[in-house]
Amino acid sequence: MSADITLDMAVARQALTITGLTGSQSEKTRFLQMGFTPGTAVQIVRRAPMSDPVEIKVRGTHMMLRLVECQNIKVAFAE
Repeated sequence: MSADITLDMAVARQALTITGLTGSQSEKTRFLQMGFTPGTAVQIVRRAPMSDPVEIKVRGTHMMLRLVECQNIKVAFAE
């Protein structure tokens, strides 16, 4: 199994799987409510011109997250 990285370090169109969440309890709850649960596939679709925010695809839904939020989402490369 590959080492975990945070979502902000991933490149666009890379197949990833969520392995965990960090941050405050309210941040973790917010991520879970948005569908960022461990074991779920996630992908960076594209980055804004200055790399912030980032368009994310999770559970078939596209959303925008700031890089500071992406630092709280641990991912591994999908196999």
